[in-house]
Amino acid sequence: MLNIVKLISILLIIIFLCNYIISRRKKNFVNRKGLLGRFKQRFKNINIRRKRITEEFTNSLLLDPDKNIPLGTWYSENELREKADIHRARLSKFGKSKMNGEMLFVGPKGGIYKISEDGKKKYV
Repeated sequence: MLNIVKLISILLIIIFLCNYIISRRKKNFVNRKGLLGRFKQRFKNINIRRKRITEEFTNSLLLDPDKNIPLGTWYSENELREKADIHRARLSKFGKSKMNGEMLFVGPKGGIYKISEDGKKKYV
Protein backbone atom coordinates (compact mmCIF):
# COMPACT_ATOMS: atom_id res chain seq x y z
CA MET A 1 0.00 0.00 0.00
CA LEU A 2 2.85 2.34 0.87
CA ASN A 3 4.53 1.63 -2.47
CA ILE A 4 1.36 2.52 -4.37
CA VAL A 5 1.11 5.89 -2.55
CA LYS A 6 4.75 6.64 -3.36
CA LEU A 7 4.19 5.69 -6.98
CA ILE A 8 1.08 7.88 -7.25
CA SER A 9 2.85 10.84 -5.62
CA ILE A 10 5.81 10.48 -8.01
CA LEU A 11 3.42 10.32 -10.99
CA LEU A 12 1.59 13.43 -9.79
CA ILE A 13 4.88 15.30 -9.40
CA ILE A 14 5.92 14.26 -12.91
CA ILE A 15 2.54 15.39 -14.33
CA PHE A 16 2.79 18.77 -12.60
CA LEU A 17 6.33 19.27 -13.88
CA CYS A 18 5.28 18.40 -17.43
CA ASN A 19 2.34 20.83 -17.25
CA TYR A 20 4.64 23.54 -15.90
CA ILE A 21 7.18 23.04 -18.68
CA ILE A 22 4.48 23.00 -21.40
CA SER A 23 2.83 26.14 -20.05
CA ARG A 24 6.19 27.96 -20.00
CA ARG A 25 6.81 27.05 -23.64
CA LYS A 26 3.35 28.31 -24.65
CA LYS A 27 3.98 31.64 -22.91
CA ASN A 28 7.28 32.06 -24.73
CA PHE A 29 5.64 31.17 -28.02
CA VAL A 30 2.77 33.62 -27.46
CA ASN A 31 5.20 36.44 -26.56
CA ARG A 32 7.07 36.08 -29.84
CA LYS A 33 6.00 38.36 -32.62
CA GLY A 34 4.02 36.73 -35.35
CA LEU A 35 4.66 37.11 -39.03
CA LEU A 36 2.44 40.16 -39.21
CA GLY A 37 4.25 41.89 -36.36
CA ARG A 38 7.64 41.24 -37.91
CA PHE A 39 6.40 42.53 -41.28
CA LYS A 40 5.09 45.74 -39.68
CA GLN A 41 8.38 46.32 -37.90
CA ARG A 42 10.42 45.76 -41.07
CA PHE A 43 8.09 48.02 -43.07
CA LYS A 44 8.45 50.80 -40.49
CA ASN A 45 12.24 50.49 -40.58
CA ILE A 46 12.27 50.76 -44.39
CA ASN A 47 10.14 53.91 -44.29
CA ILE A 48 12.37 55.45 -41.65
CA ARG A 49 15.43 54.74 -43.80
CA ARG A 50 13.73 56.26 -46.85
CA LYS A 51 12.85 59.41 -44.92
CA ARG A 52 16.41 59.73 -43.65
CA ILE A 53 17.84 59.33 -47.17
CA THR A 54 15.49 61.96 -48.62
CA GLU A 55 16.33 64.37 -45.80
CA GLU A 56 20.06 63.89 -46.43
CA PHE A 57 19.52 64.45 -50.16
CA THR A 58 17.50 67.62 -49.46
CA ASN A 59 20.19 68.94 -47.15
CA SER A 60 22.88 68.26 -49.74
CA LEU A 61 20.83 70.15 -52.35
CA LEU A 62 20.47 73.12 -49.99
CA LEU A 63 24.22 73.35 -49.43
CA ASP A 64 25.36 73.21 -53.08
CA PRO A 65 23.76 75.53 -55.68
CA ASP A 66 25.59 73.75 -58.52
CA LYS A 67 23.70 70.49 -57.99
CA ASN A 68 20.82 70.04 -60.39
CA ILE A 69 17.27 69.94 -59.06
CA PRO A 70 15.35 67.71 -61.46
CA LEU A 71 11.66 68.45 -62.00
CA GLY A 72 9.30 66.11 -63.79
CA THR A 73 5.61 65.50 -64.24
CA TRP A 74 5.80 62.27 -62.24
CA TYR A 75 6.65 64.06 -58.98
CA SER A 76 3.85 64.64 -56.50
CA GLU A 77 2.70 68.14 -55.64
CA ASN A 78 4.43 68.03 -52.26
CA GLU A 79 7.73 67.01 -53.83
CA LEU A 80 7.47 69.79 -56.40
CA ARG A 81 6.76 72.36 -53.70
CA GLU A 82 9.71 71.13 -51.65
CA LYS A 83 12.05 71.38 -54.65
CA ALA A 84 10.76 74.85 -55.50
CA ASP A 85 11.40 75.92 -51.90
CA ILE A 86 14.93 74.53 -52.09
CA HIS A 87 15.46 76.43 -55.35
CA ARG A 88 14.22 79.72 -53.83
CA ALA A 89 16.38 79.23 -50.74
CA ARG A 90 19.49 78.64 -52.85
CA LEU A 91 18.74 81.71 -54.97
CA SER A 92 18.41 83.90 -51.90
CA LYS A 93 21.47 82.43 -50.14
CA PHE A 94 23.95 81.97 -53.01
CA GLY A 95 22.47 84.15 -55.76
CA LYS A 96 22.38 81.19 -58.14
CA SER A 97 20.73 77.80 -58.44
CA LYS A 98 20.65 75.02 -61.02
CA MET A 99 17.22 73.64 -61.92
CA ASN A 100 16.46 71.19 -64.75
CA GLY A 101 19.97 71.61 -66.07
CA GLU A 102 19.82 75.43 -66.34
CA MET A 103 21.73 77.73 -64.03
CA LEU A 104 19.58 80.62 -62.85
CA PHE A 105 20.98 83.78 -61.25
CA VAL A 106 19.61 86.66 -59.21
CA GLY A 107 20.14 90.04 -60.87
CA PRO A 108 21.26 93.25 -59.13
CA LYS A 109 17.67 94.50 -58.89
CA GLY A 110 16.28 91.15 -57.76
CA GLY A 111 15.19 89.71 -61.10
CA ILE A 112 15.99 86.12 -62.04
CA TYR A 113 17.86 85.47 -65.27
CA LYS A 114 19.76 82.79 -67.12
CA ILE A 115 22.68 83.25 -69.46
CA SER A 116 21.95 82.27 -73.06
CA GLU A 117 24.38 80.51 -75.38
CA ASP A 118 25.61 83.79 -76.84
CA GLY A 119 26.40 85.15 -73.35
CA LYS A 120 23.46 87.50 -72.91
CA LYS A 121 21.24 87.68 -69.86
CA LYS A 122 17.73 86.40 -70.47
CA TYR A 123 15.33 87.32 -67.66
CA VAL A 124 12.76 84.71 -66.72
